[in-house]
Amino acid sequence: MKFQTTRFGEIEVADTSVITFARGIPGFDDYQKYVLIPADTKEETPFFFLQSLEAEDISFFLVDPFSFFQDYDVKISDQTVERLELEDPSDALVLTTVTVPGEMQHATTNLKAPLVINNRKQLGMQTVLDNKTYEIKQPLFQAEARKV
Repeated sequence: MKFQTTRFGEIEVADTSVITFARGIPGFDDYQKYVLIPADTKEETPFFFLQSLEAEDISFFLVDPFSFFQDYDVKISDQTVERLELEDPSDALVLTTVTVPGEMQHATTNLKAPLVINNRKQLGMQTVLDNKTYEIKQPLFQAEARKV
């Protein structure tokens, strides 16, 4: 399938790579079909774009939080496990949204509400963790950020 996007132009997407967020993403409830695109296809990168296949101008900048926060501990509720049909922990891909207010060095990420994707069944949802130490705007590149 081919899709037109604002950021990437026309993209070709295999049916098997479409991720369904059955309830959408909070604030974007009407959009359920997305594709995950590495931020740099030439190199390994912890950064991705989650591009809507239903609205060409909607994409989220994401990061693998474990690349920056080695002690990040995601405890997924039984309800989330059930809704995502997760059968094995290795099927879960956890990514967090990134906000870049100006320059990349000031980027923050939302450790409180990661996106969890069943990468075997291509189902996703955003979940809120029951951990008071995780912040919605955790700095990515500052020394104190690595101590989470």
